[in-house]
Amino acid sequence: MIHKFWNVRLSSSQDVTDIPLLNDDTDEVGRNAVRDEEEKMEEKVYRIWSVLSTFEESSAACISDMLLHVSNGAYMDGVLVAKKFIAHVDILFRSADTLDMNMAKTGSKGDFLTFQN
Repeated sequence: MIHKFWNVRLSSSQDVTDIPLLNDDTDEVGRNAVRDEEEKMEEKVYRIWSVLSTFEESSAACISDMLLHVSNGAYMDGVLVAKKFIAHVDILFRSADTLDMNMAKTGSKGDFLTFQN
């Protein structure tokens, strides 16, 4: 779902090796473990999707307000809304930098979020 809306894939080379392979004769404990991992991943995906959607809606509202103020000749109000939008973008980039630093600290290659062209 995240990839569909924002061209971002969630991946981790560590997670791939941690999930046991299922055979036909896998016991109930193994199936439950896989089910639990799937549910955890779904929760993460939903949370990320929710945060990105909220950010997108808020940013769109700022841009809309900016354009509305400028088209009505209220240039100072447009500048104030632009300031709010710049703060939004600043938060986005600071969050991405924090995520990148945390990934570097854990020794990850930074492939958790892969942007697709």
